[in-house]
Amino acid sequence: MLGLDSLVIHFVPYFILFSNTAYSATLTMNLRIKIRFTILSKVFVSVTLFVIFVTVISNISQQTSSMLSLLRVSNIKFKEPGMKYILLWTSTYTIPFVHMGIGRSGFIERKCPYMNCIVTGNMSLLNSIVDFDVIAFAGPELVHDSKPPMPIQRLPYQKYVFASIESPVNYPLCAFEFDGYFNWTWTYKLDSNVRWGYIVIRDIHNKIIGPRNDMHWLKQTEMSPVNETFKLQLKSKTRPVAWFASNCRTESRREIFVRNIGTELKKYNLSIDIYGLCGVLRCSREEQDLCNEIVRDKFYFYLSFENAFSEDYVTEKLLTPLQNNAIPIVYGGANYTKFLPDGSYLNAKELGIYALAAKIDELIKNPDMYAEYFRWTNHYTYHKTIDSIETNEYCKMCEVLNDEEAVKNKTVITEFTEWWEAYEMCD
Repeated sequence: MLGLDSLVIHFVPYFILFSNTAYSATLTMNLRIKIRFTILSKVFVSVTLFVIFVTVISNISQQTSSMLSLLRVSNIKFKEPGMKYILLWTSTYTIPFVHMGIGRSGFIERKCPYMNCIVTGNMSLLNSIVDFDVIAFAGPELVHDSKPPMPIQRLPYQKYVFASIESPVNYPLCAFEFDGYFNWTWTYKLDSNVRWGYIVIRDIHNKIIGPRNDMHWLKQTEMSPVNETFKLQLKSKTRPVAWFASNCRTESRREIFVRNIGTELKKYNLSIDIYGLCGVLRCSREEQDLCNEIVRDKFYFYLSFENAFSEDYVTEKLLTPLQNNAIPIVYGGANYTKFLPDGSYLNAKELGIYALAAKIDELIKNPDMYAEYFRWTNHYTYHKTIDSIETNEYCKMCEVLNDEEAVKNKTVITEFTEWWEAYEMCD
């Protein structure tokens, strides 16, 4: 029989081993618990963060949806008080509607004085088309055989609006069904109900003065001469004439005139630098600032040649030389005295090829005479209509819809075909 000492000596190692094993098991268990706790904690945190994320996104989505509801429209079926409704009868993707925006977005983004106009291409937005304040038609779409069927119902207070920034030469409306059909016109023509032009003229006080049918210009002799610094800038020019164009087959046959004047200029050892698809030089619209700099620094003259001859049809081509210290040479069907002061331009159509070439040569050789063509810069400035909410075409439409007198005034374009000059293009 083992004594006490022997028992101790015999069992202590097993006791120690058991104790170590138990301790290790305890550590292992604690470690597992900690790992599980850590995993659960991470899962809990992840779930919590996900819930928070979903909640935030949901709130943002709701806020965005609420914001968009101000800009976009659905089938509301009834007219909201104070709102003006514009139905685009033709495609919303057609010029000039393509940049108009849907709902109130176009007016809000432009910060128009009036933003209570709602634009839609959905004729079912309201209960009936007679509920719309304006039904607008894009002129270019009305010339096609596939034009949409025209609305039948209409009420006296509604305004049927003809809209176009293109010339009737390119888009004539030969159907006399449009005589007496439209109430308002929204075009580049100066006598349009709402003008959709390209150019705004301001005086020295920044007041809008044109273009208008009854322009009152200062005579060139009444204008202040340009200063010597400006003259030095003009003298640094090195190239005679620039033309930027990519439409090389036009109704106005401008490309033929350019070719002929180029031939005549060679007699004076002068030439025309042609940029775009109609020439060999390149300066894209994406590089407009660079193109303007080229005109301003290098060229004496700039060809502002329109693609069609139509009354009042003067486009942004005229702005390039006026804003970049070059003399515009115009070629179009407009009365340019409505757009330009005397002694500020050359009229290619009036001068003809030979006189024009001789005049270009004369002015290049006489810097002081050339500088006289810039007296107008001391008295007038030229701008794009889109540069100001005061002249922006979309803002103007919403503005006129808020003019109660204009809306109540019942107007009908009885001889629309003649007004649009369509008879000249139609058999």
